[in-house]
Amino acid sequence: MDDPNPWSARYVIWSSLNWLLFLAAVGLLTWGRDAAGLGAVAIWAIIALAAASVAGQFVAAYRLVAVQDEFVRALTVKRGIAAAGATIAIAVFWGLAQQFAAAPTVPAWLVYPLFWGMFGVVTPFIRTSRA
Repeated sequence: MDDPNPWSARYVIWSSLNWLLFLAAVGLLTWGRDAAGLGAVAIWAIIALAAASVAGQFVAAYRLVAVQDEFVRALTVKRGIAAAGATIAIAVFWGLAQQFAAAPTVPAWLVYPLFWGMFGVVTPFIRTSRA
């Protein structure tokens, strides 16, 4: 049976690898694209790799939640819903501000780290599985 601890080696390794892959891909696309002389095919491959790392992170998180007991699972789901709600609210706010208030454009890929940041923000406040 898998270890349900969020600090288990399996989860930490897979999460770290996925995040490093995501950050490396974004870094390469942002700063290394011109210096490396990447062609269109390579750029699309790196974009696909970044998206696959995001999917991989959610698979790792899902596998962790799947082996946890009901209480921890309920806490994690509540935290995920709260984080998703906060992330969507911030994205909608900023999208409307961009369109109607001349706010600067922000890349959409920032929604992914924003979600996990919001997960970290809401976690200390959601400590019970009850409503």
